[in-house]
Amino acid sequence: MKRVVMAAFAVLLSLFFVYTLSMTSKAGAAVTGQCVNCHTMHNSQDGGPVVRDGPGVGWNDSGVLTGGTPSSTPRNKLLVAGCVGCHSSSSSQTIISKGSSNIPIVFNTTVPVNPLAGGNFYWLAQGDDTKGHNVYGIAGTDSNLSTAPGRNPAACSDSCHDTLAAAPDVNNYYRGGCQGCHVFTSHHDDVNYPWYRFLKGHGISPGFALTPDRKELNDYVKGVEDDDWEQETVIDHNYYKGTNVITYTNDGTSLTNYQTITAFCSGCHSVFHGPERSSDGMGSASPWIRHPTDISLPSTGEFAVYDPVTNYSAEAPVAWIDPSSPVRSGATVMCLSCHRPHGSDQSDMLRWDYSNMSTCCGGQDTGCVTCHTAKND
Repeated sequence: MKRVVMAAFAVLLSLFFVYTLSMTSKAGAAVTGQCVNCHTMHNSQDGGPVVRDGPGVGWNDSGVLTGGTPSSTPRNKLLVAGCVGCHSSSSSQTIISKGSSNIPIVFNTTVPVNPLAGGNFYWLAQGDDTKGHNVYGIAGTDSNLSTAPGRNPAACSDSCHDTLAAAPDVNNYYRGGCQGCHVFTSHHDDVNYPWYRFLKGHGISPGFALTPDRKELNDYVKGVEDDDWEQETVIDHNYYKGTNVITYTNDGTSLTNYQTITAFCSGCHSVFHGPERSSDGMGSASPWIRHPTDISLPSTGEFAVYDPVTNYSAEAPVAWIDPSSPVRSGATVMCLSCHRPHGSDQSDMLRWDYSNMSTCCGGQDTGCVTCHTAKND
């Protein structure tokens, strides 16, 4: 009996350490490591420029920035490459280690191994516009869409709401491409600027100048970031902010009020969220006319089997009312429950092959039926 008790104690102690490790291994977005990994003081080394620009810039497996064209024009903030170049790789690895720095890769030029939480632009760059956001520096304008699907027609006439594929110019406040979504970036300060993955909007009025008053606005996403950006999800994963308010009363203030990942997505895809345009929103109760988001994941009926607290699925992740203290009653459906924002190997940036989903008789336990479990009975 004594051996049984000691064995049980050892198991509980191990679980405690695993749990503690997983909860304390969450990291913010701040960059660590040698300055030279990202910056050049004078854009000159051995008589040649350090900055690399243009298509093909990325890290190889050895942590060397290659590809593109050396540029004699220094970049803002003394960076050695732009957003796309710094987060690209010519290898299949999605985290490049350079000294003590780990660089998250979101665009691989070969098939990525273990794409990170946001997905990867690889499949989009192969020429399939359905498999990613068309971002300047990676892909041209979407061949199927002339504006963001679900865009509020009353929103800005010229901006990232139209396309992320446009070069930086006056119409997007010189924030084209990556900075259409990652509007404000702060790689060195998670304390004063706790913006989850730099997902911050621009308040209730247009404008992209990072002035002190805009830093104080609450128009940013909250969350707890996995320290390996979900390259593995067995030990730990991201915790996104959600809400169960269901409706957004005003497009311009929803992000400020709720600070959810879904509210951020609704900045460009607003018609898909909320009932404010009653004939063209998602509805406000069952039967829904579009798949609801920022709504509690029911714990009864067809959803009863999926408990993301004890059996979290990276294939159908949820957001939480309080990401720092996730409980079953606080689990909510979000945009990323089905989509990967950068891109995936599936059409519409889905996490699974929607055209292959079926119900009945225990045929599948993935994709849609991860949440809608009873539909697979």
